[in-house]
Amino acid sequence: MIDESSGKQEVIEAYRRRAPRYDLAVRLFDVFAMSGFNISGWRREAVSALGLKPGDTVVDIGCGTGLNFPLLYRAVASHGKIIGVDLSAAMLTQARQVVAANQWTNVQLVCADAAQFDFPSHVDAVLSTYTLTLVPDCGLVVSNACEALAPGGRIAVLDMAWPRYCPLWWRHVLFFLRSYGVTAEVLRRRPWEVVQTSMMELFQDFSVRHLWFGFFYLACGAARHTGKGAP
Repeated sequence: MIDESSGKQEVIEAYRRRAPRYDLAVRLFDVFAMSGFNISGWRREAVSALGLKPGDTVVDIGCGTGLNFPLLYRAVASHGKIIGVDLSAAMLTQARQVVAANQWTNVQLVCADAAQFDFPSHVDAVLSTYTLTLVPDCGLVVSNACEALAPGGRIAVLDMAWPRYCPLWWRHVLFFLRSYGVTAEVLRRRPWEVVQTSMMELFQDFSVRHLWFGFFYLACGAARHTGKGAP
């Protein structure tokens, strides 16, 4: 049985240590990784898939240091709203500095477990990048997001996966995974399959694109219900 509280604390501690250098590590990946591995480019695709308009409200689940905020701000403009949610207070400290440096007055930061976050109703979009793999109850996050979205509102999830052709011992080659909370237990749980199955069941226009030999994916969909998000 997985000790979820212990796993959560491990993730919090991992990102507490890496928060000050997290943005630099991401940029180094983009510069030095092999062709087709471009985190920043995939983030742009994920934000673009949301179809945001000026004035929209978007929830960024697992916002971390705010790497998505410049893209989201350009999309929703100053009269839109960005709600950034993250489990790590240390990462949110970095995000708060980004918000202050850019003098963005329409960004709200919330320190919360993604599975326990109380989504506001009638939001226009939900984004999650490199987060749901680390959330044990990731399916609940997807269903809560679905309930919160306005009809036609969109969700985009960009995250890692572990292709079935790849044996688990390969994780030792990708040595950095453990330091970001991606353990063997996480890989055995295969949370990306839960996320994609939940999205396929709950959203219309569902699509999933597998990236970099199947180690990453971008899944998108649109709300088709009249639940909590309905006017």
